[in-house]
Parts: sequence; C-alpha cells; structure tokens
Amino acid sequence: MEKHLCSGCNREFQTEESLSQHRQAKHTQQPSVAAARAKGKVPKKIVVAVVILLVVVGGYFVFAGKGGSEDKPLIDGSGNGGSDGFDEKAFAAKIPKGAIHWHPHVTILIKGKPVTIPANLGLGSVHKPVHTHETDNILHWEVQAPTVKNMQLGYFFNDVWKKKLSSECVLDYCNGPDGTVKMYVNDVENTEFGHYMPRDGDEVKIVFE
Repeated sequence: MEKHLCSGCNREFQTEESLSQHRQAKHTQQPSVAAARAKGKVPKKIVVAVVILLVVVGGYFVFAGKGGSEDKPLIDGSGNGGSDGFDEKAFAAKIPKGAIHWHPHVTILIKGKPVTIPANLGLGSVHKPVHTHETDNILHWEVQAPTVKNMQLGYFFNDVWKKKLSSECVLDYCNGPDGTVKMYVNDVENTEFGHYMPRDGDEVKIVFE
C-alpha cells in the first residue's frame, strides 16, 4: 500500500486526503495567530527613529549640564569678573589652608605724589578680612578662612576701600595720555595687579606716571 509522507514532520499517512488534513491542521499558521504576532511587532524604522531621538536628547542634557556646572570666576581684582584670563584654579592652589595674619605695605604714587590710604578702613561691628588701623599704608590681612576672593589685593581696593585697581586703572587714574599704571612687588615689576596675593612683609608699589 502506498504511504504518504509529511515533509514537515516525516509522519506517514495511508491516504493523500489524510496527509492534506494533517498539513492544514499542523503546518498551516492560523490567521488569528499570524495577526496576533504581527500586531505585537514594532516596525524596524520606528525602533531606529526612537534610538536616534534618545541619543540626541541625551546628548543635549549632557552638554547642557556641563555648561551649567562650569566654575565661575569669583573676582578678577578689578571688579569685572574673570574676563582677563585670571586662572582661578591656579590661584586657589596657592591659598593658605588655615588662618593668616599678614601685613603687606602698599605705596601708591600718582605722578610722583604719594597717596595715603585712610585709617580704619574695613573696621566696624564686623571687621573685614583686610583692613587698616593707621595712616601708615600697612594692610592688616587677618583672614580666618582664606578664599580666592579675599586673598587678592583687588579685594582690599574694590570691596574695602571701594577704589579701582587693575592693569588699566588705579583709584581714579586710568591708562591714557596722562600716564600708565605699573605695579612693583619688592622692587620687581608685577603684572598681576588686583590678582596679586600679598604676603607678609611685602612692599607693594603702585605707580601712575
């Protein structure tokens, strides 16, 4: 008797009709099953588009976060922010870790004439970290918690005395036809101006001529 073999599962059937029924029942995907599978399948193009969108959005927030967390310069010694290339991190590395009590002496010459720094600047119910006691041009740098801001010479001029000090100006005198600002520390020219960190016993001379 002729046997009929199913190519899908190698089962044998006595008649062609039995084989046909078997194939239809076992090896033909029902429309309902196929539809159910197709329904749950997400087109490849949509998956790719979603991945690209996530990458773009994620990248935006990463860069936005970096921009928002950048260190902002505290002071440039001239009261104008950190626009003149002041390296705040390098300055911070030089700051003493504990309290200090230093006494630099500051001489100001405007076209050869000395300017006296007033006494009692920065004194009151709460003393400023930098202040004066006498009209001897000695600055009393008595700082309990040194910071980038209060350890700059510009802090005394800008915040305590309310005067200008930068590479462009000292007091009310600015570079121009009448003169140029220069600064010397212990007889050596210094270009840090308001950014300079005065040390105990420093002789600072600021000249406009």
